[in-house]
Amino acid sequence: MSSEHATEKVPLSEIREGDMLHDPHSGNWLKVTHTADGTTRTTDDNPEHEKTVTEHYRVYSGDGGEEIDSRLVTGLVDRQVRE
Repeated sequence: MSSEHATEKVPLSEIREGDMLHDPHSGNWLKVTHTADGTTRTTDDNPEHEKTVTEHYRVYSGDGGEEIDSRLVTGLVDRQVRE
């Protein structure tokens, strides 16, 4: 991406298919081509209050096969501003 493109910082939850996203792990720019919701279940191992929690997350897939899992990204991400 050239320096003439403006960026904005947004929560990952605002990223939509077609957005250009700066991957916070690889540092590469990618075009989001697909998003998918997922869930995972975790159980607290404390025998006195054992409980199971369902965690919802979203996976963002890029045009080069990259995947960004919302469970691994905290804070804001860079998105190319649409003009």
